[in-house]
Amino acid sequence: MKKMPIALIKSVSLHLVFGGLIFAGMDFKLPQESTDMALSQPIIEAVAVDANAVDEQVKRIENKKVQQQKAEEDRIAALERRARDAEQKRQQQEQEAVEIEQRTKRQREERKQAEQAAIAARKKQEREKAKAKTAEAERKRKELEQKKAEEQAERAKAAREKEEKALKEAQRKKAEAAEKARQERALQDQLVAEQAVRQQRRSKQVLTEVQKYQALIHQAIQRQLIVDNSMKGKSCQLNVRLASSGLVIQVKELRGDPILCRAAKSAVFKAGTLPVSKEADVYEKLRDINLTVEPEL
Repeated sequence: MKKMPIALIKSVSLHLVFGGLIFAGMDFKLPQESTDMALSQPIIEAVAVDANAVDEQVKRIENKKVQQQKAEEDRIAALERRARDAEQKRQQQEQEAVEIEQRTKRQREERKQAEQAAIAARKKQEREKAKAKTAEAERKRKELEQKKAEEQAERAKAAREKEEKALKEAQRKKAEAAEKARQERALQDQLVAEQAVRQQRRSKQVLTEVQKYQALIHQAIQRQLIVDNSMKGKSCQLNVRLASSGLVIQVKELRGDPILCRAAKSAVFKAGTLPVSKEADVYEKLRDINLTVEPEL
């Protein structure tokens, strides 16, 4: 029996992390190869890389992801504020339109009362004309009443013109409110579309994180795997269930070489706790996974 040197394990780990970050946008599936296919694949030799350079590259990528996410969240927040402002302004305009309609109704009643008063005044004037010859005082009184009636008519005319103007203004306000409502709906549609794009981007990020942690899990198992030359070219597929802390809850042998499967299962339990993400949507993809273990000989 023999174990892999620590330096070689570290080199392979750095390669896997760096490669996972570079090919983050690519689809990745766990290998499902049969024993015969695994025999035909060449053994990949690990090449040591500068750990500091890899760390700096990882930090730059992570910082860029954080900045992009912050910019996206700021833009969504701005759209939401605009939507709230538009809704408040629309409600205010609707309230103003209601007040204008109420004021117009009152003015219409006042005009009606003024017109009725004018009619009554004219009738009274006609009756007084029949008695015009009785006295000069009566004549003057009638003239005064006529003047008042004319003033009331003028006021009624002015009230009618004011009412028409207010009605036009109410119609204009109503049209503006309808336009604001249309703009608000368009803004809401845009917000929904932006949220869909954001969700799609998050799904890609989750896939990248899952790939990264799958590579880390493979490394953790390989570190604990005890192999010999009889296992060369063989593979074993396991199903592993993990707690949110990474604690191994259950390991099942699915298919593969029995001896290698026992060694692989023992390596998983020996590791005890495997790397998992603290982000809920990434952990959900890792909590119940199938892994293919192949000895690195």
